[in-house]
Amino acid sequence: MYYDVVVSVEPKKLAVAEAQAQLAAANAKKEEMEALVADLTEKLDKLMKEFKVAMDAKEAAEREAARCASRLDLANRLVNALGSESERWNASIVQLGIDIELVVGDVLLASGFVSYVGPFSKTYREMIINDEFVGFFKKNNIPSSPHNNPLLILTDDAKTAVW
Repeated sequence: MYYDVVVSVEPKKLAVAEAQAQLAAANAKKEEMEALVADLTEKLDKLMKEFKVAMDAKEAAEREAARCASRLDLANRLVNALGSESERWNASIVQLGIDIELVVGDVLLASGFVSYVGPFSKTYREMIINDEFVGFFKKNNIPSSPHNNPLLILTDDAKTAVW
């Protein structure tokens, strides 16, 4: 009877020992895999943080590039707009060069008009300006504008429009 029990129990003991060995091997393999997964998860987290930093830097660089491109576009538009003003500026410089030579006579004509001729009638004013003042300028070689109109010297189109 003991023999029958041993014969039937012994294979079961061997099966249990083999199953426990397999379980221990599986548990060791599981712990090894869990350690590997933890290590890989840690590396993945580190790489994800580095990726986020790199992506933030990339987005910042793209925003800066877009801002610079926008500023460059605005600068180019400004340069083009100002470039077209070059001709007007050159003409203004030439005109100012001419006007600077005539300013002495023009100011003398305008101040004489305001001081002495203003209260008289138009006919008498024109006679004094054309005969006396312009004659005096020519006799003394005082440069003045060819139009000899003190209103053109004292005012501009904007002030005249307001009148």
